[in-house]
Amino acid sequence: MNPSPSMVPARQYRATVLSNRPVSTGLIHLVLECDAPFGFLPGQFAMLNFTGAQRRTFGRPLSILAGEGLRAEFLYRVVGSGTADLSRLVPEDEMTLLGPLGTPFPDRPEDRDAVLLAGGVGLPPVLAWWDRHGRETDRAYFGGRDAGDLPRELLPAAWKMSIDRRQDGDDERLFEGRVPELARTDLAATGRGKSFVLSCGPLLLLQAARRLATEHDWPCFVSMEEHMGCGYGACKGCVVPLQPQPDSPDPWRNATCCQDGPVFDADDIVWNRIL
Repeated sequence: MNPSPSMVPARQYRATVLSNRPVSTGLIHLVLECDAPFGFLPGQFAMLNFTGAQRRTFGRPLSILAGEGLRAEFLYRVVGSGTADLSRLVPEDEMTLLGPLGTPFPDRPEDRDAVLLAGGVGLPPVLAWWDRHGRETDRAYFGGRDAGDLPRELLPAAWKMSIDRRQDGDDERLFEGRVPELARTDLAATGRGKSFVLSCGPLLLLQAARRLATEHDWPCFVSMEEHMGCGYGACKGCVVPLQPQPDSPDPWRNATCCQDGPVFDADDIVWNRIL
């Protein structure tokens, strides 16, 4: 795999909310205007924090959906008090942003097509990679809980979508089942030569993406959705078990998602330690 281009240095930004609105029944699209140009590589994340009395000890880590000029975009789901407070932000509210942070997805190998699998809040790094590197021969898949959970306005027309269960009135073109099943069905119908897999989403999706890649002898890289606390690797709250060094007697070694990831080679992860 080709390495990613030079990393954009991380820095602290002051940011103003431009918009913060739902794009599905569960996903919220946050757009910020930073006080300086914002750059990132697909797969990186940022730590978002409030200002004034609302400021937290640690910011909230969010994968970066897009960034151009002064704009930085994120996608999140309300899962706790931090994201609940995020959902109440309105235009002109102020925040701070530390980023970009973390290891990004690799660049495209020139001789391979991409197979992209994303689910839920795992969309940002995969869609960001597509926006920067995607081409017509790539295949991309997104899975939601139901039709209302699909952020259709963000998904390119070429992406195929799955839902766990179709209901009366749902688009018949939606695949009923999990996104790995959709990918297998589509790839079997279209055929696929030398490819590589990128994925972000729930752990079971990442494991399925790795199995798909292994069956075809394709490289696979995953962005882990571990909860990150400090963003610096100090709190050890986002440990990922990796294969040990060749001369180590230990069955695995611990890496941190925020410092060593969030993107990992799927073959480096000791999956039975986290599933």
